[in-house]
Amino acid sequence: MYYIKNIRDWKGFLIISFILFGFWFLMSPSLAPANVIIGIASVLGITYFWSSDLFRPGHPMKFNLRQVIKLLLYLAHLGWNIILANISVAIIVLSPKLPISPGFILLQTKLKLDLTRVLYANSITLTPGTITVDLNGDRLLVHCITEEAAKGVCDWYMQDKCATLS
Repeated sequence: MYYIKNIRDWKGFLIISFILFGFWFLMSPSLAPANVIIGIASVLGITYFWSSDLFRPGHPMKFNLRQVIKLLLYLAHLGWNIILANISVAIIVLSPKLPISPGFILLQTKLKLDLTRVLYANSITLTPGTITVDLNGDRLLVHCITEEAAKGVCDWYMQDKCATLS
């Protein structure tokens, strides 16, 4: 079999390319043939360029249907939390007293895998009112717009949902 730059996990290569193309498709302003060709070329180029970091020799990409379903459920929960946080931040910003009490919290996560830690850190950042400033091992430094948001991050059930993805 012919290998390009040590890509031995073609299944993983195609899966990552398909996911990236899906994101490109959602963000694309036009579906003109030239634009689609540029999108496909970009996706394949990016996946090829990062293949040495994405695909480790002897470790083919593996996932099962259960993990895909759990990820989709996680994303649905995250979307709902983003909507609720948007409403909360809008109420704070539109309030005449502007009741903010910004601050940092140091949060220790119980997540074991780097991938789930990164997903959780990005989920915190995507939720309005909180930003993950640093992820170092199992510790996250999070900036919160209010004290209530800080308490919410500490008790957020999404960490448990993240743990079930592995």
